Amino acid sequence: MPVTAERNRRSRVAAVAGVLLFTAACAAAPTAPTAAGTTSSTGIANLDSNVSFCIDEINRYRVKAGLAPLERSPALDEFAALAAEHDGKSRVPHQYFKMTNGGGVAMAENQLLLWKGYSAAEVIRQGLAQMWAEGPSGSHYQIMTGKYGQVGCGIYSSGKEVNVSQDFR
Repeated sequence: MPVTAERNRRSRVAAVAGVLLFTAACAAAPTAPTAAGTTSSTGIANLDSNVSFCIDEINRYRVKAGLAPLERSPALDEFAALAAEHDGKSRVPHQYFKMTNGGGVAMAENQLLLWKGYSAAEVIRQGLAQMWAEGPSGSHYQIMTGKYGQVGCGIYSSGKEVNVSQDFR
């Protein structure tokens, strides 16, 4: 096989392997259920109260584990809002975080993407419960209980679809 053809074949094999690794890593992400016939608001009209609820829920779980609550960070809220919008539109989890290296503010991220037919509060409630249920061996749980001091939440809605990003430092 000519050198160029072999190089192209290896590039395709490497690309497929990378996609498979990324897919395997995302397979453990919390599922985004669809509530058939639900017409509840995504809560964007109450954006600040939903972001506060997200922070409170994370801290409620941390306290259950005997950990100190995290401080809310406006910089992390802003980054999380951008991540929720970007990744909701691209339909690729953590893409914005990876592209921007956490925007220079975030060290870790959990996301709840593509939840259809639920209010923002319900996405937060159910999604964080799923992440917590992973237990100590789960990556989302490990981030929620990590040695961070601050957290921010961002919410993006498009139609009946809600996306929530939680960013930590």
